[in-house]
Amino acid sequence: MATPRHWFGGLAFETHFFNALSSTFPEGERFFIQAVRHHAPQIADPTLQAQVEAFVGQEGQHSREHDAHMDLLVAQGFAGLARANAVLRKITRWQVRHFPRYALAVTIAIEHVTAVFAHHLLSNSERWLEPMHADMQPLWRWHAIEEMEHKAVAFDVYRATGGGEVLRGVAMTQVMLFMFAEFFARHLYLLYRDQQLATASDWRRGIRFLWGRDGLLRRVFRDLFTYLRPGFHPWQRDDRQLLADALL
Repeated sequence: MATPRHWFGGLAFETHFFNALSSTFPEGERFFIQAVRHHAPQIADPTLQAQVEAFVGQEGQHSREHDAHMDLLVAQGFAGLARANAVLRKITRWQVRHFPRYALAVTIAIEHVTAVFAHHLLSNSERWLEPMHADMQPLWRWHAIEEMEHKAVAFDVYRATGGGEVLRGVAMTQVMLFMFAEFFARHLYLLYRDQQLATASDWRRGIRFLWGRDGLLRRVFRDLFTYLRPGFHPWQRDDRQLLADALL
């Protein structure tokens, strides 16, 4: 049976929110790999070298899985996402080539965002994962687990190769402004192409889903700013038990 068009509980707004996120992952993860690999020759610690190899493998696999999801979205009539990704690919490759330190700083900022998303998806799976269709739930659960497993690798590469606090903060500011604007634009595009943009009842429910008392983005944003604290490290939030439970 084909994956339904509205695979999150039969709801368009919520489905397209996750579709918008997923559509950025293939190019985002290729960018992470390029940024970390550029600095890998500077790493002396064999443990961190092994973690980098595992990170590259996981992110490569994520990219391929989300490429398959992109193929599904294009087949459903959302080819504009593929065109947007072609532009994003050129931008990220240029950034790694000409500003590799900043590219790594952006990488660790986005890795923090994805780790926070992953934490909330897994810590309240009844709300965020169980409504997903059986075709999609394993993809998001598996991706969340692996994002949390390697959430500190790029960060440790940044620190080990001389990355500083000021650049780290500047990069997160850029990510907060531009990444969420990109998500919002893609979400609007998906709703528009699906002829769901003007459905007021969906918007009211969707805004509660994202920004209500227990909304996903409201929870995520509360945790994002911990990144700006001096001396921050991703494993200051110990997710080992959550990971162990998710793997059962």
